[in-house]
Amino acid sequence: MDSYPSQQFAPPPASPPQKKSNSLLITCGIIAAVLVCLGSIGVGAFFLLNGSGGESADLAVAVNAPPPLYQDQEYKISVRLSNNGEDTLEVSELRLPKTILESSTLRSVSPAATGTADYDEQIGYKFDLSLDSGQSETVTFTFESASAGDFSGEITALTGRKTSSASVRILVNQGQASGPEVPAATLAPAATLAPADLGAIPYQAVVQIIAIVEYDGEVGPGWTGSGSIISPDGLILTNAHVVMSDRYYTVRNLLVAMTVAPDAPPEVQYEMELFQVDEAMDIAVGKITKDAEGNPIDASTLNLPTVPLGSSDSLSLGDNITIIGYPGIGGETITLTRGEVSGFTAEDPYGNRAFIKTSATIAGGNSGGLAANADGELIGVPTQLGYGGDDQYVDCRVLTDTNRDGYVDESDNCVPTGGFINALRPLTLAQPYIDAARRGEVNFQTGIASAPQEDMPTEDNVLFSDDFSTTGIWPDEVLSTGSVGYSSDGYYFIQVDDPNQVIWSVPDGTYDDVVVQVDLSVIQGSGESEYGIICRMVDGDNYYTLEISEDGYFSIWRRQYGEWTALYDWTPTGDAYFSDQSATLFAGCIGNELTVAVNDTVLASVTDTSFSSGQVGLFVGTFDNPGAAIGFDNFIIYGP
Repeated sequence: MDSYPSQQFAPPPASPPQKKSNSLLITCGIIAAVLVCLGSIGVGAFFLLNGSGGESADLAVAVNAPPPLYQDQEYKISVRLSNNGEDTLEVSELRLPKTILESSTLRSVSPAATGTADYDEQIGYKFDLSLDSGQSETVTFTFESASAGDFSGEITALTGRKTSSASVRILVNQGQASGPEVPAATLAPAATLAPADLGAIPYQAVVQIIAIVEYDGEVGPGWTGSGSIISPDGLILTNAHVVMSDRYYTVRNLLVAMTVAPDAPPEVQYEMELFQVDEAMDIAVGKITKDAEGNPIDASTLNLPTVPLGSSDSLSLGDNITIIGYPGIGGETITLTRGEVSGFTAEDPYGNRAFIKTSATIAGGNSGGLAANADGELIGVPTQLGYGGDDQYVDCRVLTDTNRDGYVDESDNCVPTGGFINALRPLTLAQPYIDAARRGEVNFQTGIASAPQEDMPTEDNVLFSDDFSTTGIWPDEVLSTGSVGYSSDGYYFIQVDDPNQVIWSVPDGTYDDVVVQVDLSVIQGSGESEYGIICRMVDGDNYYTLEISEDGYFSIWRRQYGEWTALYDWTPTGDAYFSDQSATLFAGCIGNELTVAVNDTVLASVTDTSFSSGQVGLFVGTFDNPGAAIGFDNFIIYGP
């Protein structure tokens, strides 16, 4: 193969691109004001759906739906029309579903429509739009939401006698446009939740946790999860990922919605403060400290319903388990799922019972909720860390412009946020954090678990090495979006000058099983750039990337037939991250196992069988902020 750099589309960004819709609701159908759920993907995403039969094969219709908002708030729906054929297309009409038009007030259309038409289920807007081959045009409808409810339908474009359509669904909740505050009318007094005999099904002790998040300057409901009240003064056990910020959203507040009846939605009554968090274990313990209006409360007077703590170590195969939580799909009320202990999973350093496997199929919103034994005692916490395998997500959302084409649509990799899980973290592992929270101690363990670099290479089997003191092995040239080459200071650099671009560089040579090591440093930062090692590159559309980001995350990705798949999604590196913007990065590609490590910490290992050999190289990518330059030195390829 030739040695060459090339600009290619890269994995998801270190932070969301500006063209991403400001989606502030992750779980479908829970609390947000406006929610778009088309199939299994995409809040605020473009959806490219070509029809069949009498539909046009050349005209593509992509709908950019609104981000979450409250009733009586202005929003936009943009319809992008693209001519993918060879001939000029004349778009004469766009038809919108009456369900949405009846739930909202249309304020404006841009470009202006030339007329309207009334159909059974749609209202047509007449246009004179001419699209040459390869040309696109966007029509924007500006609305103000008027009615609460669930509205859906088809948006249809007409070219002659042919049509192209895209589906849209919008959920409008009652609320005010001023912010995420919960109206006082929805708040039930705490006195209605006095302790009761919970019996074998302690559902009153289960709460829904609502994360109020900030993205791109906007604050609103982001996602929901479940939790269990474990003390009368308001200690709550849940998952870390339910309450912690992620790469795209910053958690600003945590609301606690109490269970008042099994047939009623939970009612927001409190705010919660975090005391103990272990992201590697996905365990968190918080405590109620304020009422829903932000006023401090005396926790000793709460006297809340609690679930008693049991013994997860006493569980045996076949023991009955009850899972209670707010699943986020199929309704807003609390849900009970029954199953049995089907096995145990070992994980270093947590021992042979790191996970309790169960025969129950648990919806993702239950993550963080209550897993009880036959006596109604809490013995575990459902967690998505132990979900049941690939392709089990019922709610996979397109959040970012992963292929950097300027649009967030079905061509981008989706992020699974609400899937089916079938594993529990045992109470034994959570007990030390519960005890510490009871003592009032605060401790946050972020990032992944640290592990010794036992499987990293030695110098016994070096297949290729380069300290970049001699030129000619790697490309050295100026590109339209940046440059690659040898520095006078004795390192190799990749510089990306434009936003939303990636430049990669590979020398000659094809390898099967390797471990790659390289020293890197940030010469010029953009605040969100990503960079790392490519292995098993078959061509520009087929390879693996093992990478870190400038803002302290790592991931492993597969690009296959031009499509990106997260083999290990973006995760904080924690203490392994280099504070001085320099580090040694390792990428292992041996057999079907892919491993990424920084300095003395193995970050993650995954398995994949898509590629068995290929070229090895380096890459740097930017997103909204251009101007990233990374220096590489002491590049070594080891054999296994």
